[in-house]
Amino acid sequence: MALPTTKIGNVDVSRLVVGGNPISGFSHGPRDKEMRDYFTTENVKKLLRRCEDAGINTCFFRADKHVMRTLNEYWNDGGTIQWVAQSAPESEVIRNVDAVVAYGAKAMYIHGGLIDSCFESGDFDDAKRQLDHIHEKGIPAGCASHNPQHILQLLEKGWDIDFFMICLYNLEGYRGKLSVSQDEKFIEADRAKALAIFKQIEQPCFAYKILAAGRKDPREAFTETCASLKPIDGINVGMYPPDADDIVGENVALAEELLPR
Repeated sequence: MALPTTKIGNVDVSRLVVGGNPISGFSHGPRDKEMRDYFTTENVKKLLRRCEDAGINTCFFRADKHVMRTLNEYWNDGGTIQWVAQSAPESEVIRNVDAVVAYGAKAMYIHGGLIDSCFESGDFDDAKRQLDHIHEKGIPAGCASHNPQHILQLLEKGWDIDFFMICLYNLEGYRGKLSVSQDEKFIEADRAKALAIFKQIEQPCFAYKILAAGRKDPREAFTETCASLKPIDGINVGMYPPDADDIVGENVALAEELLPR
């Protein structure tokens, strides 16, 4: 078997993609510095090469200067993995879009923390402006959220959204910031609420935080998640090689076995 693909706009994307939190030092736990120390540019490139070798053709990484320079170096070395950019909330929204398009992103989505903050404040202007500008630049545009109800409410707004990122936990912590002091809670009851909405949504959706930032057994988490997905949906998994001898290969094997066809 090989990894199945889905389409984001006209872009063929493997239905298992590698997420960027570990390489950016976001462990959602006590391991931020450990991850920052491990993920030198060379080790990021090693991870991406292994992903490509295993059939993962796309990374979902932050739209910041560190990521852009690292990917630029990787592509100059002959790598071909595609980049779907997650907006960087510390950046001005229009400039952030322009930068990722200039660096070759195939699609871009608005960070879930920004979307969640919009619902809290009632001010959606920046999010809508960024979404529209992504489309104006000619690439598919998506939205993420840590709250499944926010995804359903975005659909009611009638915005032009090509794909969704759905977090399996309603987290209140990072919200895209570069640091956080709040203790995040991974509450199991959140998973069922998030998994219930995938089949209500016409567009491709990617589940993220399926492993609760390393807190759950991979087979159990993949099995539960894949049972709720449509055949056009996928999974975004951050991968930290010190956790397993071949963490990429293990995740790919689970995805090949369990993703609905």
